Amino acid sequence: MIRGLTTALAGELPIIAAGGIASGERARAKIEAGAALVQIYSGLVYRGPQLVRECIDATSHQEP
Repeated sequence: MIRGLTTALAGELPIIAAGGIASGERARAKIEAGAALVQIYSGLVYRGPQLVRECIDATSHQEP
């Protein structure tokens, strides 16, 4: 869905991914699919605040 919206919108609107994001890996997948932001409210309820660091680590692009 996110890839389809990314293509259809051609960058005209930011896409916010929501739902099913309970790990850094899932957040990274949503960003790689084209989401500008991820909403992790439910993930915070079940995983706690450590999920924030996990998502940051998983989505950070470090220069070599």
